[in-house]
Amino acid sequence: MNIAVEYIDQTGATHNQTHRLTRLAFAKHMAFAGQGYRIKPSNIMRTLGMFFHYSYYLQRQDFYNNNRFSLPPRILSDPTEQNHFSNIAGKAIADFLSKRIDGSFLTLNYEAVAPRPMRGQRPDLVAFSQNAVFTLEAKGRQQNNPGNMADHKRQASSGNYPRNFSVACVSYNLYNNVMCNYHDPFNENIEYDNEGLRKSSAKFYDNLSKFINTNYFEVNRVTYQDEKFYEVAFSPDKLFKYFRDFDDYPFFHHWHHEFFHYFRPRLILPENIEEYGKNGITRNTKPFIFDTNENNIYIDNDRIGLRIR
Repeated sequence: MNIAVEYIDQTGATHNQTHRLTRLAFAKHMAFAGQGYRIKPSNIMRTLGMFFHYSYYLQRQDFYNNNRFSLPPRILSDPTEQNHFSNIAGKAIADFLSKRIDGSFLTLNYEAVAPRPMRGQRPDLVAFSQNAVFTLEAKGRQQNNPGNMADHKRQASSGNYPRNFSVACVSYNLYNNVMCNYHDPFNENIEYDNEGLRKSSAKFYDNLSKFINTNYFEVNRVTYQDEKFYEVAFSPDKLFKYFRDFDDYPFFHHWHHEFFHYFRPRLILPENIEEYGKNGITRNTKPFIFDTNENNIYIDNDRIGLRIR
C-alpha cells in the first residue's frame, strides 16, 4: 500500500510524501501499537488472531493495487467491527509513520508510561527517538476527510506526560484510497525523559525476551544487514501444547496447523534482547533501518520484525 501523507513539520512547512506499507509491516504495527508491554508468549495468539480476524479488511488486491483496505462481504458486514478496525488501522499507521518521519525507535501506549493519576483527555501513543520524546493522537476514519485537525492536535498535546512535541496523525478515506495527515504542530522545550525511556523499554523487551527462554518455540540466530538477531519459529505442535484449550477444538487446531505449515511465520528479535530487558535502551540507541523491497519480511526500527515464507 502506498499512503499519501500530508506532513506539516514544526516550522509549519507542508510536505507531500508517499510511504509504502506492506501487509506484513501493517500486521506488526497493528499487533504492537497501543499494547504497552504485553507482547509475550502468553498472548501471542491474540497478536496472531488480530491478523486472522481482520483478514477480510486486508485483501491483497485492494491493499497493494488499490491502496485501500477491503470491506467484508455484505453477509459479514458489521459497522461496529468496521469502526473498530478503522481505529486499529489509524493507530498502526501512526506507529508506522512515527518511525518513518520522526525516526522513533520505540512506541508504547500512553497509559503504559504516563504518571498517575490520569484524568481527562490523553493521546494514544508515546514515542521515543534519539532527539525527542513525543506523543501521538491517532485516528482512523472511513470518511474522505480528516475531521477537525485542530481538535486532534489539542488531544495530541493533552495529558501530563513530558514531551518535546506532539503529533496528530489522522488516516482517512480508508476503504477507497488511504490518505493521512501527519501534523507536527508543537515545539515544547521539555527535558528528554531518559529514565522513562530506560524503564519503559526494559519492560517492553523483557516480555519479548521470554520467546527465546521457553521450550515451546524453535529459536535460531540469523544476520540481517550485518546485525545479529534471533528468529523464533512458531511450531504449531509446540504452540498448541502451550495453549491446551485448543485441544478441545480439533477443527481450529487443523486450520491453524495448515496456516503455520504454509506460511512458517517467524518473530524476529534483536540478539541482545536480554540486555535490553535488563537495562533498557537509551536515546543513543540507533534505530534499525531495514532496507528491503520484499513483502515477506519486515523489521521495525525497534528491531522487532516478522518473516513468512
